[in-house]
Amino acid sequence: MICWGLGLTPEMVGAPPKGESKTDPAASVELSPEIPAVPYLLLGLSRAEEIHKELGLTAEQTEKLHSVIAEVDEPLWRLRDVPVAKCADQLDSLLIHLQRGLKETLTQTQHSRFEQIILQARNWRALITPDFSERLNLSSDQVAQLRMRLADTIRKREETEKSLAALPIANRELARAQSRKAESKKLAAVLTPKQQTELSQMLGKPFNLDRVSQVGCVAPELREVSAWINSEPLTLQQLRGKVVVVHFWAFGCINCIRNLPHYQGWYEKFDPARLTIIGLQTPETEAERSLENLKRQVTERKIAYPVAFDSASENWKAWGNDMWPSVYLIDKKGRVRNWWYGELNWKGATGEEFMRKRIEELIAEEEK
Repeated sequence: MICWGLGLTPEMVGAPPKGESKTDPAASVELSPEIPAVPYLLLGLSRAEEIHKELGLTAEQTEKLHSVIAEVDEPLWRLRDVPVAKCADQLDSLLIHLQRGLKETLTQTQHSRFEQIILQARNWRALITPDFSERLNLSSDQVAQLRMRLADTIRKREETEKSLAALPIANRELARAQSRKAESKKLAAVLTPKQQTELSQMLGKPFNLDRVSQVGCVAPELREVSAWINSEPLTLQQLRGKVVVVHFWAFGCINCIRNLPHYQGWYEKFDPARLTIIGLQTPETEAERSLENLKRQVTERKIAYPVAFDSASENWKAWGNDMWPSVYLIDKKGRVRNWWYGELNWKGATGEEFMRKRIEELIAEEEK
C-alpha cells in the first residue's frame, strides 16, 4: 500500500511565497498552494547533505551543485514572501535554471532518484497538478475526488493535532504515523490498481525526509553599512563558525522595542565566542535616519551588542525583508536556519522561547 504523508512543513526548507497557486484553475475545491512551493522544495532538497549522500555525489558534483544553487539562492530568498501571482514568471525562470543545473550535474540514475524524492516530498498534492495527473492518466472526476479528500484530510489533521497536544511525544508520533497511514489509504482508494502501481514506481523506495535539515538560504552578506555601534565593522563571512542572530529594527517601532530585551537577554546568556548578535537598524521615519538619534537610543536602551546602521536599506532589500521587527538565526556555516516576523511574544506567542532553544541547538550542532 502507498503510505504517503502530506509533505514537508514550511519550516523544513524555509517559508514559501504567499498567495494563490497558478496550477489547476478548474479545481472544484479550494486548497492552499503546495507548501513549500516547488522551486523552494527543489532548492532545499538540492542543498541537503542527506540527499547528496543518498545520491552518492562525488566531490566534483557537490561543488558544481553548490555553484548552481548559489546562482538562484538569493533571488529565491528575496521572493519568499511575495505572492505567487506577483512573481510567477521569476519563480518559473529560477526553477528552470535550477532544473537545468541539476540535469547537467547529476547522472541519469542520480537524477531519477532525486525526482523520486522530490515527488515523495510533494506528496498527494502533486497528483492534482496537471503534470502528474496527466502522467497517471487521472480523470477529471478522480482529480476532483482527490481535491475533496485532501481538503478534508487537511482539516481533520488540524483538529487531530489539537487533540494530540496532551499526549507524550512518543505517543504523538505513533498516533501521527497511524493517522498518515489511514489518510494514504483513503486517498489511494481514488486510484485504480494500475495507477497505484505506477505511482509506487514513480515514488521509488521511501526516503526519510525527517532527516533533511532546514535551511532557508546562505545568508546574504552585510553590505553598505553606514555606521557600526558597539563594534568594529563585521562581515558574516568572518563570523563563520559561530551562530549569528540578525534582527531588523527601527528605534521608533514599538514592536521592535518590545523585542529588544529578548535580544539583550540572549547576548548576556550565551558565550560571545559561540554567538554574535547584530541589530540592523533600517530607518522608517526621518528621525530614524539620524545616526546621532540612533546612538542615543542604543545608549538609553542599554544595548550592548553590535548595531549596524542600514541607512540606505541595502540590507533590508538584500534580505527581502518587509517587516519591523524581524529576526533571523544563522548557523555556523552561514546559512539562515530560522526566522520570526513581528513581536516574539505577541499575544501569548512563545517566539522568544522557541528562538532561544533553536540558538542552543545551533550552538550544539557539530560541524560536518
